[in-house]
Amino acid sequence: MAPSTLSIIILSSFLLFSLSNAQTKPQAFTFPIKKDATTKQYYTTIQVGSNSTTLDTVVDLGGKFLYFYSDEYLNAASSYRPILCGTRQCEIANGVGCIFCFLKPPQPGCTNNTCSDYALNPFSGTQGYSGLGQDVLRVRSTRGALYPLNNFPFQFSDPVLREELAGPAAGLIGLGRTRVSLQAQLASAFKIREKFALCLPSSAGSDGNLIIGDTAYVSPFEEISKNSFFTTPLVKNPVSTDMNEVIGNFTAEYFIDVKSIKVGSKTLSLNKTLLSINKKDGSGGTSIRTVRPYTGLSRSIYRALVNEFVKAAASQNIKRVAAVAPFGACFDSKTVTTSKTGPNVPIIDFVLQNKDVYWRFYGASSMVLVSADVICLAFVEGQINLTGPTTSIVVGGYQLENHLLEFDVKSSKLSFSPSLLLINTSCSKFGAS
Repeated sequence: MAPSTLSIIILSSFLLFSLSNAQTKPQAFTFPIKKDATTKQYYTTIQVGSNSTTLDTVVDLGGKFLYFYSDEYLNAASSYRPILCGTRQCEIANGVGCIFCFLKPPQPGCTNNTCSDYALNPFSGTQGYSGLGQDVLRVRSTRGALYPLNNFPFQFSDPVLREELAGPAAGLIGLGRTRVSLQAQLASAFKIREKFALCLPSSAGSDGNLIIGDTAYVSPFEEISKNSFFTTPLVKNPVSTDMNEVIGNFTAEYFIDVKSIKVGSKTLSLNKTLLSINKKDGSGGTSIRTVRPYTGLSRSIYRALVNEFVKAAASQNIKRVAAVAPFGACFDSKTVTTSKTGPNVPIIDFVLQNKDVYWRFYGASSMVLVSADVICLAFVEGQINLTGPTTSIVVGGYQLENHLLEFDVKSSKLSFSPSLLLINTSCSKFGAS
């Protein structure tokens, strides 16, 4: 065989091998998102361990890592390995302390010389301190194939951390700004962009989706992402705080810079210092948290919003009725008409870096039906933290529903769609092509 012919064969084989690899290398991964009707929490399903234990885990947009407790996993955790103190994995996890546990034989949650950290249940406020471990996590690409994500870090936690989680949930999975969050680990292992799209369902009867990585969406979501997105910087809170149910973990959470709030065409009169993050103590600013059912606002902002909304509603002949906790403004539902974007009520805008970039909440995002005759403004007065700083605005899950959100962690920016109801679609139809 002539040398030139041999070279052509080798080159062709190399190109075919490269093309095959390019076709099989996953670019993005998908996780179904469900809503629990009772708790209003959002959760997904994962497979972990050599026996592929299936677990439901609550999605925490600001969570540090995965934690869970499962008897099924405990009884078959043959591939579990602790993350040892002083190792590279412990450094990546940013572990806090080292646990020495002499249970024989060792088992998840009790291993010797183990890198450890605190885990937070953001619903009960309970913190747990335990060792970190690693095991295989099986993830599904947007093309449908399953891939092993080896050495995935997590905490096998105390069962007390399951209290107040959605009924089926074994734990919580974090999507926060850490190197051991789900999207960070996928990006590192598969060399994909640290970016994820989140579309939360509005009811327990339909699924939303979480897509991690870069991919083309199904129609009309691809067109929405190209033509209708608003984009705003993701702001980093520089203050590291101890976790509790109010604070969470500022440095792991996603913040945006809300400049003003409008009801209809009226801009609220607010103390603007509350809208910015205080660089000394981390208070103020606006975070986005899937673990809060409704958007919470500090007292002065909340009262200003309620007062202006009630005035604007009255101008539309919407009759106010007695408030129903935790909501501060409720109305007679028979006096509210409906449209394709839900109840026909005054719109609310969170104005971002300029007047042309705003997050608009129509009636489907701003009102919640609490009984057959009563509908309420779905914003609440935020919790006051008596021992530390408090975020002024926490955008909760209800306001995120049926908006497509893209978190580009690498570029530190958030892109989001207007209400999907405007074009007669919803998060239950969101997926990748």
